[in-house]
Order: sequence, then structure tokens, then C-alpha cells
Amino acid sequence: MSQNNTETDNNGGTGDKLKKAKKFSFIEILIPVLTLMTIVNCIVILVLVVNIGKKVNGLEQRLLALQSNDAEELEEPYQEAVAVVGTDINGNTVDETEAVDIAEVAAYENNHVWNEKEDNSAGIKRVYLTFDDGPSANTDRILDILNQYGVKATFFVVGKDKYPEQYKRIVADGHTLGMHSYSHKYNEIYASLDAYKQDLTQLHDFLYELTGEDCNIVRFPGGSSNTISKVDMWELIDYLDEEEMIYFDWNVSSGDAAGGYKSASQIARNVLDNISKYNNSVILFHDAAGKDSTVDALPAIIETILESDNTVILPLSEDTVRVQHLHK
Repeated sequence: MSQNNTETDNNGGTGDKLKKAKKFSFIEILIPVLTLMTIVNCIVILVLVVNIGKKVNGLEQRLLALQSNDAEELEEPYQEAVAVVGTDINGNTVDETEAVDIAEVAAYENNHVWNEKEDNSAGIKRVYLTFDDGPSANTDRILDILNQYGVKATFFVVGKDKYPEQYKRIVADGHTLGMHSYSHKYNEIYASLDAYKQDLTQLHDFLYELTGEDCNIVRFPGGSSNTISKVDMWELIDYLDEEEMIYFDWNVSSGDAAGGYKSASQIARNVLDNISKYNNSVILFHDAAGKDSTVDALPAIIETILESDNTVILPLSEDTVRVQHLHK
């Protein structure tokens, strides 16, 4: 009995030692593994921090560069840099929400596809050149080209104190002066129906005092089908109807909104490849300091249209076929 007990004790002791050895070996392996994982995580975090730091530094440099430019150069609302930094068409810094709205509207204007059936108006094809967001340093260049070819266009303007002569020249040259918005701040003008009314009234009165024009042609910032308005767009449309104002969208985009550099030839192709689809083509351009390519593309666009059979270029008016994204 004593011997068997001793053997049992010895075997038991041996088993305990093996268990302890196994536990010890597992811990010996686990600790280095955890240490290695911690080191790897630290390296990954360090790399991320360095990359973020580089991006932040890059943005700061771009912001400083933009701030050092003349305010006129900051006017371009749809450049990639402006959208990132968060600057509106007047060069004023905007909050994150407004910066996102600016980028979203620009992308929408570039990519929106007109899906209405071709209108049934017969006979001559009509083309309408429309320019949003002006006046700007490019307005006189645009007006000079239009005058050279003897064609009229439509300018959906915003409120800017530094271009009184350009507003007056638009009217004097026989173009349609349309209303876009006074402030062009999406989070303000689309905050409520009253906010939109106040902004549009301010622009109407501003233009009337400056030019004597009682404007009644309107384009909503981002179009009537924009997705950034906090108020139902039908409420705004009903308001325009009550005021006997007419709104126009577009069915052809020049593609000159945000998203990198667009050459004059690209802009011309965007327009000329699409106007043949409609009897009434309303083309969306932007009149801004950074849109030199848009201005450079105009001669080729106008010449091609004028050379087309049974096609004319006209300014928008109350009698124009309504090209609108929303319909009752």
C-alpha cells in the first residue's frame, strides 16, 4: 500500500509539473505575441498620425495660399480646393455643412441627366445660353464674345457690390437678367420658405435699384430638383407662382462645375454632343473668375450652333418653353 501511494504521489506530482510546464510555455509564447501585436499597432497608429499630419499641413498651406490671393480669385465656388477648404463664391469661409452643400450641388449640376421626353415644339430649334453665379471678372469677356456674334444670353446673377457696371451692361446689351439668389448660401436660403423669400426679395430689389429691371426669371441654386433644401421645393415653386415669377432649370450641362480642370474642348463637346437631342436646349454655364475655359469654349460653341440648320440662339423669356426638373 505504501509503495502504491508513493507511486501515485509521484505520478501526481509529475502530472502537476507537466501542467505547470505547459502553462508556463503558453505564457512564454503569449507575452511576446502580445508585445509584437502592440508594437505593430503602435507603428500603424504612428503612420496614420503622420499621414493625417501631412494632409492637415497641406490643407493649411492651401488655405493660406487662397487667403493670400485677391478676393476675386477666391470667387470660384466649385474648384476642388475651394470645396475642401470651405469657401463660398465671395471668398468667405463657410462651415462644414455649407462646404458639403457646395460640393454636392456642383457634382449634381455636372452629372444631372435630363430625363424628360423631347418637347413637341415644331420647327426651329432654340438654344439658350445661361450663366449662373455672376457677375465676375469674366463677365465682360463673356459679353464681348456674345456681342461679337450678335447673340443674346441669360445671366442668373447673385448679389455682389463690386460689379455694378456688369449688371448694367447685361441689361444694356439686351440679355435677360435672371435671379439666382442674393447670398448663394445654401444653408441660409433653403432653411425655410421665409428665408428663401427674404433672400430673393433682397436680390430683386438690389437689381431693380441698380438697373431698373423688374426681374421675374429665376433659377434655384442647385436647380429645382436639388436635394439640399430643408424646405419642400414645391413650397418655393408655389411662392414663385404667386409672385408671377418663372423658374428655369437646364437640360444640357457644360460640365464646368466642380471636379478638376475642364478644357475648352471638353466643355464644347459636353454642349455640342447634347443640344441636338432637344428642340429647346437650355445650357448651364457658370460665370466665375475661375471659369476661363468656359469663356474660351464659347466661340466654338456659338459658331457651331449658328452654322446648324434651323437653329437659333435666344435669351430666356416668359414665352420660352419651360425646361423644369419638377412638374406637377
